Amino acid sequence: MAQREYYEDIIPIIEGMLTKLYLADEIYKNQIINNSYQSLCNARKNLIMPVFQPLEQKIQNFLTDQYPAGSFEEEDRSEFYTANGERVRSKSEMLISDLLYRYDVPYRYEKPIELLDWNKVIICRPDFTIMNRRTGKIYIFEHLGRMDDANYVENNMHKLNLYEKNGYLIGKNLIITRETSKEPLNTAIVESYIQEFFL
Repeated sequence: MAQREYYEDIIPIIEGMLTKLYLADEIYKNQIINNSYQSLCNARKNLIMPVFQPLEQKIQNFLTDQYPAGSFEEEDRSEFYTANGERVRSKSEMLISDLLYRYDVPYRYEKPIELLDWNKVIICRPDFTIMNRRTGKIYIFEHLGRMDDANYVENNMHKLNLYEKNGYLIGKNLIITRETSKEPLNTAIVESYIQEFFL
């Protein structure tokens, strides 16, 4: 029994260490490949298509990619604007956006993605699509802001199932925060997610 409790204590620690080692290995490999390209003179760079796009270029392309903005219903009189000048749908989305902006995390608001649902293509607009500045990894960040509304919960359960069917898994490349009228968004938790996944 003592041995089992010991294993239960250390297994999560070992799993966390392995995750960080895997991430460090990926960063190291990407840096070696990127350094090989970056060490070339500009004339040679112009002649070569790099195997991997340099991370700064990847981030720039991500931030400048054009897509149609999500529409707001006519009766929606709320006007929440972020520090980045975007109109968002709620005060909580504004707080999340402002934290991402403050930490200089590359993100896009309601960037459309295509998901498959029984061989049918569904266009979905996650609240935030985020790129890790060190690795270039893409994450989806959904804030579930009305968890005390049964219809809202039902609709979002379907959306979360759709994400999972398409390879977006909670804690891997899908981050979720939530709130109710009695349990508002905790910005300290949002900052913890930012520090753990996006920096």
